[in-house]
Amino acid sequence: MPNHKEALSILKQTLMDELVLLQSQTDPVELDQQSIGRVSRIDAIQQQELAKSNYRAAALQLKEVIAALSRIDEDEYGYCEECGEDIASARLAVKPEVRFCVSCQASHEQ
Repeated sequence: MPNHKEALSILKQTLMDELVLLQSQTDPVELDQQSIGRVSRIDAIQQQELAKSNYRAAALQLKEVIAALSRIDEDEYGYCEECGEDIASARLAVKPEVRFCVSCQASHEQ
């Protein structure tokens, strides 16, 4: 599945670049209220927490992308890890790192 492998490789690089950017945004917020006001500091803390959340989500997605690339190399890509059925090509086109078919994904989310 070369088109999926290419899409996953591009997504992997994009996520790695995003993680580098987000890492710089998660640095501790300075406590010096002389340099920034209290409201600005609260804003900065909220932005930092948002960056941390986005970093965790991107790191998790990167892990899934790497696992999907591994499944391609092992000729196990495109099959649901739960039931073993084919994952719909439209689903893989939208989210190439998915591990489950729609039915099994729905049961995991409940």
